Amino acid sequence: MRGIATKTLKIIHDNGEEFMLLDTPTEYLCGPWFGFYCQDKFHVFKNCDKDNPYTLMNLKAGKSVNRLTVEYRKFSKKKADIGDEEAPVPDIKAQFFADVYYSKNELNCVFFYSIKNNCSLEFKDIRLFNLFDFDIGGLSNYDCDYAYFDEEYNAIVQNDGTVHVGFCSLEEFPAAHHQAGHPYEIKIDASSPSLNDMVLKGPDDFFSGLEWDLGDLAPGQYKIVPVVLAAGDSREEFYYFLRDGMEKARKILPTMPRIIMQSERQKFLTSDGLVEKMNKALKGNGEKEC
Repeated sequence: MRGIATKTLKIIHDNGEEFMLLDTPTEYLCGPWFGFYCQDKFHVFKNCDKDNPYTLMNLKAGKSVNRLTVEYRKFSKKKADIGDEEAPVPDIKAQFFADVYYSKNELNCVFFYSIKNNCSLEFKDIRLFNLFDFDIGGLSNYDCDYAYFDEEYNAIVQNDGTVHVGFCSLEEFPAAHHQAGHPYEIKIDASSPSLNDMVLKGPDDFFSGLEWDLGDLAPGQYKIVPVVLAAGDSREEFYYFLRDGMEKARKILPTMPRIIMQSERQKFLTSDGLVEKMNKALKGNGEKEC
């Protein structure tokens, strides 16, 4: 059986041999971040941030689909002037959904990242970042990779000369910026709110990143971005599975608004067996699980 393992990222060959692409993900580089302006200040929400951690709302793990919902919240200590009075400034609240479709037989998986404005303030100039610190061949080969940006697919790709791994979105979601650089140099903040469109020359230790600029989000609105991750033992195989993953994403994308707006996804269901109840409820909605 051949496919991509999801706890770590590796190619599993028919004979059971494993080839590592991404070992235990580092805290600073794994998956999605998003940033936006609110009340003239730039905010960044990371998938792992000790200063501003997310709150797990609910989760579901299946044999071919994983679903996760979290809430990011920044508490305001300021007050706003309203006439002669002062009123509390609302907290910034954002809901983030990750829906991951994967297979044990194919070298691709499809992520749907969704951002919802859950507060009374408008989010301006939202950008979604997807970041991976691939180490093709494992940690012992961490500084032996090459990288390039594929303009046809808007994909960022790493390789060791043979094995390829990379990701992109669909044609209607072109990446606004990209970057392949040293993992310890990644910086997303108010002074550097976007990736820099630079790809370092290899061989080297790389992180790979794409950025999508999504515009504004009024209270209650959401945006969904599909991200296709693929790998291959050769350049040709990689592009085969990248195109295959993009086709899967096209078919699933129309169903995502219904999925993320299900009542179970809006609740905090992480204690007293409620996660298990949520799993049963979602399976009862006719959602196919392999």
